[in-house]
Amino acid sequence: MKVLLAKENRKTKIGPILAICFTNHALDQFLEHLLDENITKIVRLGSRSKSEKIKDYSLDEICKNRARTRKESRLLARLYEDIEWIEYDTEGVNYFLTRKWMKWNEAKDYLNKNQKGFFNKFNNVSNQDLPNVKNITNTSSNESQIDENTINWIKNYKEPKTDRPLNVLLNDYSVWRMSVIERKKLHDHWRSIIYKQTVEKLSRSQKYYETKCKEINNIYDESRRQVLLNSDVIGMTTNGAAKFQNLIRSIGPKIIVCEEAGEVLEAHILSALTPSTQQLILIGDHNQLRPHIATYSLSIDSSTGKNYQLDKSLFERLVYGDKAAKIEKAQLLTQRRMRREVSDLIRHTLYPELIDGDNTTQYENIRGAQHNVYFIDHRNPENNSGGEYAIKSHVNKYEVKMVVEMVKYFVRNGYTKPDDIAVLTPYLGQMIKIRDALAKSFVVVIDERDAQNITEMEEQQSGTISNVNDESKGVASKKSLNQQVTLRTVDNFQGEEANIIIVSLVRNFSKSPSGHDSIGFLKSTNRSNVLLSRARKGMYLIGNSELMSMKSKDMWAPVIDILHERNQVGFGMPIVCDRHPDYKNIIVEPDQFERVSPDGGCNKTCNAPLSCGHKCKFRCHADNPEHIGIKCDEPCLKINSECNHQCQKRCFDDCGDCEFLVGNIILPGCGHELKNAKCCQDRAKDSIKCKTLVPKKLLQCEHYRNIYCSEPVSTDYKCIEKCKKKLECGHECLSECTKCQNRSKQEGTNITVPIERTQHEKCQTVCDKFLFCGHKCKSHCHEGKECPPCEDNCAVICEHTSCNKHCLEPCAVCTEKCSWECEHQGRCELSCGVSCYRLPCNERCNKKLECGHNCAGVCGEICPSKDFCVECAPENVLNQDINSKSTFSEIDWNEKRMIVLACGHVYTMETMDKLMEMKDYYEGSVEVGWTSIKMLPNLSMNAKTCPTCRTPVKNVKRYGRIINKYIWDMQTKKFLLKYGCQLRDIIMQIGPLKDEMINRRNKLKDALPKSGSRPIKVVLEEHKVVNRNLPEIIPHKYFEEIGKYHGFNRNNRKAWVAHVSELLNCYQKLTLIAEATKFPPHKKAFDVTVSSLYQAKLENEESYASDSSPPVMNILSSISSETFQETLSQVGISIPQVDRRIYLDAFFVIIYIQKIIHNEILFIIQEVLKESTSTATINENTLSIKEIWKKFIERLQCSIKNHLNTIGEIAESTLYNRHLLLVN
Repeated sequence: MKVLLAKENRKTKIGPILAICFTNHALDQFLEHLLDENITKIVRLGSRSKSEKIKDYSLDEICKNRARTRKESRLLARLYEDIEWIEYDTEGVNYFLTRKWMKWNEAKDYLNKNQKGFFNKFNNVSNQDLPNVKNITNTSSNESQIDENTINWIKNYKEPKTDRPLNVLLNDYSVWRMSVIERKKLHDHWRSIIYKQTVEKLSRSQKYYETKCKEINNIYDESRRQVLLNSDVIGMTTNGAAKFQNLIRSIGPKIIVCEEAGEVLEAHILSALTPSTQQLILIGDHNQLRPHIATYSLSIDSSTGKNYQLDKSLFERLVYGDKAAKIEKAQLLTQRRMRREVSDLIRHTLYPELIDGDNTTQYENIRGAQHNVYFIDHRNPENNSGGEYAIKSHVNKYEVKMVVEMVKYFVRNGYTKPDDIAVLTPYLGQMIKIRDALAKSFVVVIDERDAQNITEMEEQQSGTISNVNDESKGVASKKSLNQQVTLRTVDNFQGEEANIIIVSLVRNFSKSPSGHDSIGFLKSTNRSNVLLSRARKGMYLIGNSELMSMKSKDMWAPVIDILHERNQVGFGMPIVCDRHPDYKNIIVEPDQFERVSPDGGCNKTCNAPLSCGHKCKFRCHADNPEHIGIKCDEPCLKINSECNHQCQKRCFDDCGDCEFLVGNIILPGCGHELKNAKCCQDRAKDSIKCKTLVPKKLLQCEHYRNIYCSEPVSTDYKCIEKCKKKLECGHECLSECTKCQNRSKQEGTNITVPIERTQHEKCQTVCDKFLFCGHKCKSHCHEGKECPPCEDNCAVICEHTSCNKHCLEPCAVCTEKCSWECEHQGRCELSCGVSCYRLPCNERCNKKLECGHNCAGVCGEICPSKDFCVECAPENVLNQDINSKSTFSEIDWNEKRMIVLACGHVYTMETMDKLMEMKDYYEGSVEVGWTSIKMLPNLSMNAKTCPTCRTPVKNVKRYGRIINKYIWDMQTKKFLLKYGCQLRDIIMQIGPLKDEMINRRNKLKDALPKSGSRPIKVVLEEHKVVNRNLPEIIPHKYFEEIGKYHGFNRNNRKAWVAHVSELLNCYQKLTLIAEATKFPPHKKAFDVTVSSLYQAKLENEESYASDSSPPVMNILSSISSETFQETLSQVGISIPQVDRRIYLDAFFVIIYIQKIIHNEILFIIQEVLKESTSTATINENTLSIKEIWKKFIERLQCSIKNHLNTIGEIAESTLYNRHLLLVN
């Protein structure tokens, strides 16, 4: 090209030279080389260039930047304007063609020209056409006014219903007297004719549009032609030569150069020739790949195709000679790509006169390999690659794994440039497998032709090849590693090269006896030539050498023989460590690479000298021979010039200041000691800031804080101590001092003196008071207010069960038999949860502890653990204070009785009896003994607690009467608190519900029937509606199911329920509260327990004469005439009085709801039914709807009266005067 474009040859006006290449890649490379030689007047046709250097030389880019002439601009503007009008007109035509009806302006021209009679009827409407219609006159400001006759005509108009044929209608012009069907027939007939004319008009517009587009293209083509004529070189692919044939002819290039001509079809060459062509230069190799054709039977390799030889290029035909013409030929004998070991393989087979360039002798040996060229022989058979398409492509998974590991190995040995490694394979199926495996570690670059073939193959196989990414077409797949690896099929790597070529031959012997062993199209000498001539420095083939030699006597047999002679064929890849040459291995299986050479070298220590003088201690790493980024971890050997100390850091660290430890030093000024000081600190002690923490008084308060000795106190230091100022409640403020300072400071002032803290947070002190349930209040201080409800779980527990409810939830009293008994006082016959009636025993327990020593407890109690043994108690128990005078070890337990509480504290029986106030429950004393029981106190009592830790006393049987009395009182409080809260919540709901019902009265008025009647029998029938557990209160369903109990029909019932349902829901909840407060759980348990006691008394009367009973049973074995109340008196228990306050309050609220219902019924009677008849009956057997509502309100009034009487009786009997006053 340099010769053709030399100054001397330009005088001949040879014009632009046309350069043709088979692929876009080859064309880009060809043009890039021209740019490298300063041939810059080049133009590339086609848009599929991948080269950034060539992008600005594309024809489209040059034309876009080229300034147009005035004439061109004027012509283009006019043509584009014409096209816009054509498009606008076409849109209207398309709109007409897609509609099913026509407008008058679309039909009038046709009718005026071809159907004059119809046109006149439509255009001029007369009175005769519209009977009884007078002329329309314009009056006042209205455009038209229709008189009364016209209106009458419109009212009396009768639409025709005739359906005459089209030929009759075409001769009848009275269109205003036709039926709708007849008018549609005429419309469709005219529309079909006009439609046909419109289509013809559209066709003419299309031809006119194409003409204008062609004129525009001609202007652009002329512009392109001028650009091409002013260039030196025009580059395009063979496909482009066929596409731009007219443009090429208009330029008339005299010289055409075709690169890789042996791979181009003869027809493609001929399509580029023009009458102006004077010289055709074909460059190629007829021993390499022939042109690709789709039909194998037309190729030279086919027995049939030998007659056609469609894939024989013009270049090959001319090389072998043609009888019709003598063509001048020249052969290039010197190659400058392959080292001798590679070039010998084709020199001894195809190119006997081939000469190696001098540069090929300068190549270094391949790092990490024992040979620069090697055939890795194996016998792993092929794998089935894809069902019915398996014949089209082949796969060998062993070779896939081997290729991937070899690529990794060479990369670790430093081959990291984009053109260092290329992987070739003859089969597309194998290429897909290799691509997917390599893509996990590398950026895989494939050719656009291979990508297109992969897509077509996958479409045929319906997605049988997995993990295929369309993004890989012609570009690199995106991976985290930036190392690129080129992957190609052999056919698409012609004309390219790489330093190391790894070839996967795929084919191998079949395992099945009937298997067909073949090497496929590897028999092709041309394809094998391309495969063997791509490597510059090293080539590694993976396959079956025996099969290749057997199936290709002319090509592969000599190649394999040459490799055998050089000892370059073997089962496995011979590797060697580049740094340790004695470390050699042969890799037979792919996974051996990771074990034998994990970093590209070997398993020995690197030991290479680093720049610091130390040796590298890492494992041999061929991937980083220059040790870039390697950090030496050895101790630094440098000596500090100022102090002569050795550096204390690691070798890779910057030495900096001397860190040699000189011991403790005294800092000047403060006198504090700096421990383990470094040399650099000792030499600069005057500038060291002391970091010893010392207490310093803060500026804004009286507190101290630990601050570094060297730092002055400033207002920046925040006090984190507790404020501790006295609050109004008497507690100390527990907030941080700083927070109280901020609250007390005035806004906008900067106070540096101590701040008087006057503003504090709410008191954070925990209340810690004992609640009635025995738990402590955990809320913050609430001085002057009641403690909030307890949030703990219930603590009531006995030997039979434990309550797991929330503390505020009342729990049932245990009804199991009490287990308190002893040989002296007998057994308690009451239930476990009831206050015991047997007398306490003061005798000493006669049992043994688990340690073997005597128990010091009280008779009848559960013995304590061995930790409270008098003989072997641990130190913490012996030192425990029993009272203000003595400890556990100082008490004479032979005389005293021991009581061990659940909290673990120990007291004497005398101390605990006084604490529990036994005299209020029993006659007698601790010294003399307890002789009889007293009636339980009526007043509520608080929990008895341990004097030391204030934990409630429980599970001590001696004090069961007192403990259970407290539990009863506690359950009563819980019960009243629970239902009192529920009652308050319901009362809060009733007011808003009442207002809502008043607001909904209009809706109720619309929904209720205004008339109607019901049978008297149904309305007046009496129903017994009683709640068995609460017979004194009428259930809510009496006011809800009014159809059942009051005789209303379905519509009345539905409207009524929708109106009062929410209010009746509150009514139902109130009845449940009243029922619960009437029969509390502890009363039920008490009744069952006392009933059992009375039955036991009767049974003991029968056996009294024969059995000697203990003292307590003598009490029960009294005469049979004693009443049940007397029996209870003997055991000191009275029937508990139920608190009727909540019951009566709930009852009153129920009556209040009934009054609201009464008002709603009254509204219905007065407003909704005011127009209905007021007579008692419509006939003798029915009642009107109004009378039915009156009967309902009468029953309701009776119910309210009865309920008030009931409340009065209960209030009078229970002395609840407030409720009695309300009733009256």
